[in-house]
Amino acid sequence: MEEGRQYTMNPDVYRAASIGNSSFFEKLTDPSTLLQLTTEKNTVLHVALQFEKFNIVEELVRLRPSLVHEKNSKGNTPLHVAVRWTGASSTVKLIIQKAKDQRDVEAGGQQLLSMVNEDGDPALQVAVQYDSDDEFEIVRELMKEDPKLAKHVNNAGESALFLAMDRENYKMARYIPSAALDNCSYAGRHGMNILHALVLHTNCCKCCSIQPAS
Repeated sequence: MEEGRQYTMNPDVYRAASIGNSSFFEKLTDPSTLLQLTTEKNTVLHVALQFEKFNIVEELVRLRPSLVHEKNSKGNTPLHVAVRWTGASSTVKLIIQKAKDQRDVEAGGQQLLSMVNEDGDPALQVAVQYDSDDEFEIVRELMKEDPKLAKHVNNAGESALFLAMDRENYKMARYIPSAALDNCSYAGRHGMNILHALVLHTNCCKCCSIQPAS
């Protein structure tokens, strides 16, 4: 067991995080309490984000900035969890900024964005699959921070662009390569690419501006 870590989170800590009890954390006298983990290795920050209690995120990262880089048992960082929720764009920005502020820490801001979970997904791939906002603000934020994320392919061989096409989100699929410039992968699962995904979902080209690089 890592020194200082408790792998059974205090029920009071878990409850405060799950209901967004900001006063509990504001009155916290021992920040090391935030090192406690659930049996799934979720930190208190993971728990707050899973329950969409965005109101306490800023206080948690102020008390323990290193929480932004922690992975749970599935390899998900708090950023992986945050990008699942439409409307969490301000929280996503806060987590990214906190990582940037830790320039003296081994895992810096850009490295947080490229950290992958057990499926090989960085936060961008997760955001593409869950961002239901018509303007996909979270995807835009991640791409703005690091356009090269669009070049990443997960364990299943899927790029962010392929996942957008697979969801039939053609507006997002047009945006990703334009934001990535020359750093975009067209790869998909089972040896497919974005055109295969397009053919599978439609008989007409709704996204004719997207063409794999020759």
